[in-house]
Amino acid sequence: MVVPIAKKLTAVCLDCTEPKLVDWLKAKSHDIIDVPFHDTINLGCNFMSLGRDRVIAPKASGTLIQQLRARGFEVAAVDMSEISKTGGGIHCMAQALRRDASA
Repeated sequence: MVVPIAKKLTAVCLDCTEPKLVDWLKAKSHDIIDVPFHDTINLGCNFMSLGRDRVIAPKASGTLIQQLRARGFEVAAVDMSEISKTGGGIHCMAQALRRDASA
């Protein structure tokens, strides 16, 4: 329900996230993309940020995809409808990624 996307940019389902956490993020100058509850319960916040403004997101998470593209992100929208029936999403299917080549 609360997923970092990039530095100071976070996807949050405001309908089901503790207001104190939202206030804390805002106090840290995070820009928040509100992911609707319906999208969230359908794993709409289960995406993967690849770094350098690139994201893999479930096709069904239309609000998130639209907001990311409006901010200049490259979004690969993937149909996860069959895979999500098992209870997992994009982030769940991947191992940890090294995002910084110098690390």
